Amino acid sequence: MKQLQRRQITKGLLACATAFALSGPAMAQSVLEGVTNNSKITVATEVAYPPMEFLKDGKVVGYGKDILDLIVADMGVELEQLQLPWDGILAGVLAKKYDLVATSVAIKEDRVAKYAFTRPLAVAETMLVKRYGDDDMAGLDDVNGQIVGVELGSSQAQEVEALDAELKANGGSGFAGIRGFKSTDDMRLALAGGQIDIATIPSFSLATMQEQRPDTFAQLANIGSGTLFAWVAHPDGVDLRDRVNEALVKLEQAGTLKELQMKWFGFEMDLPEDYLPEGAL
Repeated sequence: MKQLQRRQITKGLLACATAFALSGPAMAQSVLEGVTNNSKITVATEVAYPPMEFLKDGKVVGYGKDILDLIVADMGVELEQLQLPWDGILAGVLAKKYDLVATSVAIKEDRVAKYAFTRPLAVAETMLVKRYGDDDMAGLDDVNGQIVGVELGSSQAQEVEALDAELKANGGSGFAGIRGFKSTDDMRLALAGGQIDIATIPSFSLATMQEQRPDTFAQLANIGSGTLFAWVAHPDGVDLRDRVNEALVKLEQAGTLKELQMKWFGFEMDLPEDYLPEGAL
């Protein structure tokens, strides 16, 4: 009788252990499953990057916003869009404060193993811009001794540092200072107000900036070899990234991406299919 009781207890313990194992990490829902089950996707966006994402009449608009709305509709979920500054936005997705960073993130080798990048949405060179009517600078030969602004943690910041080193290697003085800003809006205001001499933007942003503030900014020069911009998910969110990519492929095949590029940039972009370097998620 006691032996039978021990067997029954042992079976009960095994059943409990099995149930616990099935309810543990092996059964934890994925990022995409969480979005689907909640019927809602939470995204973070820096709304200060025209014409990609910016505020107009109190609403988020832009090329990226148009794409995001179409993808969310394709997924059949509700959109919760958080408006956050660039500084800390990538750290937030790693902390799982939101499902996706739906803002322009440069695809760089030091990022692709840390974040799950979507297909690229746009490509641009880094443009140096000056105040409209500033005739003291006509090109790269004139940037020595000037103060340049960059957005903290951006791909433009790295390219400006590389240019500074190149200027000094060629016998120049380099920039008088490289000043970091938490947002592109702050940087542009500093340029317009004379606190800096040069600002850095993606090349596709100039037309929108000039439209928003006529006779304020002018192109100085382009630097770098071109940067691809995409969205990112947590490294555990590869399934969500893949679902976003499915929707992006549909938009590309339908010609919708080209239409939106003409709407917001005035030209079409050639976006590569092979866009992630080795070791990417």
